[in-house]
Amino acid sequence: MPINQKILYLVTKSNYGGGQKYVLELAEAAKKSGYFVTVACGGTGKAGAGTGVLVEKLNKKSIPVVKVENFMRDMSFLSDLLAFFEVWKIIRNQKPDILHVNSSKAGGIGALAGRLAGTKNIIFTSHGLTIDEVWRPRWQRILIYIGTWLTIKLAHKSIMISIETYERAKNMPGLADKIFLVKNGIAPIDFLDKPKARKSLSEAIPPKGFWVGGIGELHPNKNWSAAIEAMATLPVKIHLIIIGEGEERANLEKLIQSKNLQNRVHLLGFIDNASSYLRAFDAFILVSKKEGLPYVLLEAGLASLPTIASDLPGNHDIIETGKNGFLIEPTPKMISTTVEMLFRDEGMRRTLGQSLHETIQKDFSIDNMSSQTFSVYDSSRSEA
Repeated sequence: MPINQKILYLVTKSNYGGGQKYVLELAEAAKKSGYFVTVACGGTGKAGAGTGVLVEKLNKKSIPVVKVENFMRDMSFLSDLLAFFEVWKIIRNQKPDILHVNSSKAGGIGALAGRLAGTKNIIFTSHGLTIDEVWRPRWQRILIYIGTWLTIKLAHKSIMISIETYERAKNMPGLADKIFLVKNGIAPIDFLDKPKARKSLSEAIPPKGFWVGGIGELHPNKNWSAAIEAMATLPVKIHLIIIGEGEERANLEKLIQSKNLQNRVHLLGFIDNASSYLRAFDAFILVSKKEGLPYVLLEAGLASLPTIASDLPGNHDIIETGKNGFLIEPTPKMISTTVEMLFRDEGMRRTLGQSLHETIQKDFSIDNMSSQTFSVYDSSRSEA
């Protein structure tokens, strides 16, 4: 058991997406293993925003939290500069033995601030390479590539959570010896049974309908508009249920109205412990434009749900098409075709769901993730 080892985890936002879940579960595992743990994070993404669900969950686990007031999701020279000085002061005050930074912005700012503050063991976890965010202007993507290279260079060790991003990162100039592969892990979930989950989620959705569900922010990256457009060509018994909140709500509501889908597409907003309701669904869908190694697919697998996901690198680590789910090009036509196939074949749904459940139990445990991560901490400290 570690003695007098202090970890400071740093993440940009404190809403509750995959990166935040990673920090929470890893911080809890580290605390149980004997580390002294603190988490520093921003608000929910916008300037001046309050803290989100991550902070609530950390408080319940009695894990100390420090807020970075100037952390925002989008790029802003002034806010990012102010955030840098905040983070530098936090590191100087906390004096961590291990600084574990997460996500592109917190990673870059944290790694540089940590170096200047004299931290001897800086670990960076990439939750998906931000250079894959193709909707950004080209100049931003170039700067992000440079920033990613610098972040990995500044960190003593860097963790990639999918095989494809691991291989790409190792091929970046001069970085091969700094890169480790540690896949996300997931703890057991206390699921509600289907009738109770459906009733708790919404009594307005027909309980005997076919529920296709998704969990994620209402953000352009999540590509919910394609799933909504797909619904226009599907049988009326099929309902799309999206759990999550975000900046795209107004646009998605307009799209739902324009397609006359108000009775079949349901934006339920943020729901705490959303994963516990997964068995309300007959099938799960994740049609993002970019992912790292998404926790929601691990959660859907634990719930034994037949799953449709975008054909993206991180998703390949979890799903093999035809064996335990489907990886597709996330267009309305492909989404519609695949959903209807699952809708019409109950035996296929059962087989795919059971196979995905077995995959998650075998390959994605929280114990594996935490022990491998702590080994990275140790390897970096021994080389310092």
